[in-house]
Amino acid sequence: MADRKYILTLVVTIAVTLGVGAAAIIYGPAIINKINETPTNTNETFLANNTNSTSFQGNITNITSFDNGTYVVTVQAPVSKAQDKQYQDNIIKILKKQAGQFSNICTITITTKDNANPRLVYDKPNSIACKHLPPVVPPVINETQPPIVNETPPVVVPPIINNTANNTEPNVPPVVMPPTPPIPEGNKTLKIILTGDIGTNTDSMSVFNAIKAQNPDNIIVLGDLGYGSDLSWFKKTYGSLGNKVSCVVGNHESANEDGTAKLQTEAAAYCTNSYYFKKNHALFLGFNTNGDLNKQGNEAAKLLDNPSFMTGIKSVHILSHKPCAVAPNSHHPLEIKAFCDFIKSKIPVGVKAYYDQAHNHVMSASADGTYKTIGAGGKSHYTCGVSAAFPFCDNGHFGYLQYDIKPDGTTTSAFYDYKGAIVK
Repeated sequence: MADRKYILTLVVTIAVTLGVGAAAIIYGPAIINKINETPTNTNETFLANNTNSTSFQGNITNITSFDNGTYVVTVQAPVSKAQDKQYQDNIIKILKKQAGQFSNICTITITTKDNANPRLVYDKPNSIACKHLPPVVPPVINETQPPIVNETPPVVVPPIINNTANNTEPNVPPVVMPPTPPIPEGNKTLKIILTGDIGTNTDSMSVFNAIKAQNPDNIIVLGDLGYGSDLSWFKKTYGSLGNKVSCVVGNHESANEDGTAKLQTEAAAYCTNSYYFKKNHALFLGFNTNGDLNKQGNEAAKLLDNPSFMTGIKSVHILSHKPCAVAPNSHHPLEIKAFCDFIKSKIPVGVKAYYDQAHNHVMSASADGTYKTIGAGGKSHYTCGVSAAFPFCDNGHFGYLQYDIKPDGTTTSAFYDYKGAIVK
């Protein structure tokens, strides 16, 4: 995971507010001369064309600048509800293409109206803008806009190939890192729910409905996202919860194991290859355990070895499909020991580590709570055993793992079945 230096000299942010009426686009100077020529609070028309999509047209309504050289520009564009997804895709393609023409554009992200949960869609690490600057979180612009509709699936962004807009073939994409940390949650205990190994059966639907009813702050799905030829079932269910949902790629989405090249490309675009986010003094690191683990491990080490980045972090959650420890008599043995040992060696002293993973279709936990398997998302159960090191292993229930993280970072967890009962 690359160290993206938070907000850089020139940062482009896209914030799409879904719903009937308009899409509000917030972005930095992707088109340098347009921003330089445009006075603040103008209604000048902005028009950008892309050869592979329809044009996007709207009005520049506001430009905000910051002391470190960052610009945030608001563009209003009339769209219908049915067009929102298409317009988001068009805008992303346009800005990526045009930003690539300038050496001082570093990143483009898409984000919600309140700037939470940013998703990187363009990255040029050799840009002259990629240098250390104080973090800046752009303010919420145009508070009269309608709230985010969480029933809308997250934007599916194809991977960028060799820092260009050519996304016709997959390669090993760069590690995707949001350039800014999430906005602080305030004095609120966060509910983070995880599950994995999602089937397309009644049990899987029951688990999904139970998770949705909990209305958690974040939902993390740990791979094997439906066992189909594509992600259509997963997108219709978990994807309907919008930007609350993140995921990691499993072996059944990977061409080098049980998936196909087409499905791998779709999963990498939807879940991203690797990422992080911070919540209430907890750092969450997502990995693709069927990807390039050497590269992902080295990039993660840059974050974990960075005292400034780790300031205030009390716990680290390693999110992946394949686990770093397994209960006795497990269907899948430990497969990624070298990667797990390397990551463990990089977690700073005094920071609690949690390994939240799936692959085995059970609920299990080590004696100290460090290693947890939550592959009980609905696919048929696997074998399960217990020992002194792993005193808990359940293959009789389908459900999820829930973390409650207080504002001071204090963390508790429990396994639940889809009827809401704690599984002990």
